[in-house]
Amino acid sequence: MKEPTGAQRCLQQIRQMIVSGELLPGQKVHQAELAERLDVSRIPVREALSTLQAEGVLEHKSNTGYTVTRFSSEDLAELYLMRRLLETEILASIDLSSVDVAELERIQEQVDNAEPSEQGPEFLEVNHRFHFRLFEYSPLRRVLQEVERLWYLSDFYRALYVHEKSSRQKVSDDHERILQAVRNQDSVELIRASDEHRSATEVLVASRLGRSRSR
Repeated sequence: MKEPTGAQRCLQQIRQMIVSGELLPGQKVHQAELAERLDVSRIPVREALSTLQAEGVLEHKSNTGYTVTRFSSEDLAELYLMRRLLETEILASIDLSSVDVAELERIQEQVDNAEPSEQGPEFLEVNHRFHFRLFEYSPLRRVLQEVERLWYLSDFYRALYVHEKSSRQKVSDDHERILQAVRNQDSVELIRASDEHRSATEVLVASRLGRSRSR
């Protein structure tokens, strides 16, 4: 594995600041302050911010600079719609007989052992690992890259779900249903279980933001 570049390290750190809520939606991002905090020059910070802008995580205006993207419930509904369409194609393309179920079970143990109320970032990380380890069995590489981008866009909002008291058990139950579908090599049930798992998160997050138009 190659060592990450300065810009890549900045990218990872700034993403984590957004996911954790240290940088909030709508908040202005100051290059000089980030460079000082991350102990780097402005060049890798500028590169990282440019990447995040291209991904849609940040917005840039010539007169105000960078701000963290603020989504409405309607924006999130569109993100989840795109996720559903693309993730369905990914799951349908997987040869379930090739999946290492034991590996997924080990990752799920990490999900179970991460306490959402106290370790939100850790929980989000291992939850991400669970889903994307399964997605990686798909041959649809470009589609997977786009799904990854959509996940990053909604990470902060998905973190709202993590801190719900009932979320830990719900996630575990949903993941077990996904695992069972993989064990049974049942693509139809895998897609159905994944849809319902994703939808539960969307509904809860939308209820926090409020919805102003029906879908």
